[in-house]
Amino acid sequence: MHADRSSRVLEWLVAATVGAALLFASDLLMPPAQAPFAGHGQRFAEMVAHPFAFGADATAGGTVAPFPHRILWPLLAHIAGWFGITPTGFTQVCNGALLAVVFWFCRARAAKWLDALLVTAAVAASGAVLVYKAMACYSDTLDLLLLLLAVHHVRRPIAFWALVLLGALSHELMLFFAPWLLWLRVQNGGAWRRDAIALAAVVGLYGGWRLLVNALGGGAYDASYYVNNAFWVPWLLPALWFLLVLVVLAEFGPLLLLLAIDQRRGAVGMGGRVGAWLYLACIPPLCVFAYDVMRFATLLGLPLVLSSVGLLHSRRARVVFTAVLVAQIAFYAWDHPVPGQQGGATFTRVAGDMFARVLQPGRVQDGKSMAFTDAVAVSRESWELHWPTALGVAGLFVAIATLGVLLARYIGSASAAGSSPRTNANASP
Repeated sequence: MHADRSSRVLEWLVAATVGAALLFASDLLMPPAQAPFAGHGQRFAEMVAHPFAFGADATAGGTVAPFPHRILWPLLAHIAGWFGITPTGFTQVCNGALLAVVFWFCRARAAKWLDALLVTAAVAASGAVLVYKAMACYSDTLDLLLLLLAVHHVRRPIAFWALVLLGALSHELMLFFAPWLLWLRVQNGGAWRRDAIALAAVVGLYGGWRLLVNALGGGAYDASYYVNNAFWVPWLLPALWFLLVLVVLAEFGPLLLLLAIDQRRGAVGMGGRVGAWLYLACIPPLCVFAYDVMRFATLLGLPLVLSSVGLLHSRRARVVFTAVLVAQIAFYAWDHPVPGQQGGATFTRVAGDMFARVLQPGRVQDGKSMAFTDAVAVSRESWELHWPTALGVAGLFVAIATLGVLLARYIGSASAAGSSPRTNANASP
């Protein structure tokens, strides 16, 4: 027993070392910000000093805490502050912790040391980490970490649903993935009725937490805020989804090949092909409540890990993976010439132009959706200006899908690796 405990401690120390090393290496692609990101990043940072200030906070100028229900990140950052870590520094801690958990997760899925290192390096070179170098003081990296831990414990219902609830206390976007989470549980030994009840319990507990927070003063950003300010719903949603696709390409680039290969080979870690598509289908609805598509794109970090860990089972697979990783690093450096530019140069150009057209006088009025005719005008004007980019993006995705099929055939049959945690009977090489 003592030997097992020492072995686990050693595994975590190695994972932490790998995570820290790759985090610092990723600074070459995107240096970390020295101040909280404007907007919600600043608001999260303000909450760190008083994470339980649910109502008016005299230390913050008498304002209401913006989203006190998202307690987990500010609370953990507050505790980190006891050791001299600033909110922006804690962002880096979360980035490094995600990488450490990815490495540990891969090893727990029976991946070899080199394979686990390759997968972790891929995440470090993707938007899952690099977006939050510039967008400091967001909770999203922590959300991804908790999602990955939930997947690890998918065969343990109490731990699984407890992690989902903990993730909801970090950010309610966790609950948008409820259909996929329920599907994944059922595909891994769960039962529809029992786990539906567990999911309902999680939603009920989270709802109780929101009621308590509201009773203690609430927050400035509740559900009504997002509903009343969603001017792009419904007519401009297609344009926003195009921006989401554009930023997905910018932040994951060649790494999308790994998802295409995994889809062809069965997407075992995602709960099969149905599970993979179900997960992806849970992302666009987030755009109904917010338009910061840079953050939603980073949610592909989870399928990237689950696809990659089962992919590396042969020398051919490692050669392909390494080539894709090198291509990703080169692509990211090319498409992000300006440090701190979320979504890269192409996305920044297209999105900046589109929102400039949206904000023209008379097109958006407070508390009202954009009129159908104005939304059509914005979409038409944007298409006339950026149609070569749109066709190029479509062509790239077709190329990725096609090349994914060919590489899946080259690599060979699917591996069971990555479908379940390592056990004594399924020990890592």
